[in-house]
Amino acid sequence: MTKPIVKAAQVPLSQEAAYGLFVGKMGLWWPLHSRSVSAHRDGTRALGLEVNAVNDGKITEITADGTRYIWGSFKDCDAPHSVEIAFHMGQPAEGASQLVVSFLHLGDEECRVKLHHSGWESYGELAQMMRDGYEVAWGEIFDEGYVQACLGKN
Repeated sequence: MTKPIVKAAQVPLSQEAAYGLFVGKMGLWWPLHSRSVSAHRDGTRALGLEVNAVNDGKITEITADGTRYIWGSFKDCDAPHSVEIAFHMGQPAEGASQLVVSFLHLGDEECRVKLHHSGWESYGELAQMMRDGYEVAWGEIFDEGYVQACLGKN
């Protein structure tokens, strides 16, 4: 079994606000210029994300020319505690990995956010390569994107 990626941060937001920022405002903090299907295919910045955060709802990238790419689907939305996503950005849906993000209330304006990305076996022989690539990517997406947005810095 390929080791999961785990990222965690304590942020100065309530549990509800941290969940809302992650799920409801993903297009504001996600680095679409570098971590999108558009960026990987032709080096362009995606125009935005459409996020339908309900069970079986989709995360959809919208490219500059209007093409739409589904990145994944919500499997369990337990606001404001956790969200589970079958994640397959740029890959077929049947090869999705599992992304679970949990939000632990620590105080009125304090929350611990934990990201757990697993299920690399769905990539077959590419499992370790995909996992290693996402290890780097989540540094940019979670640490530099989401956490910095929680701090009001992007």
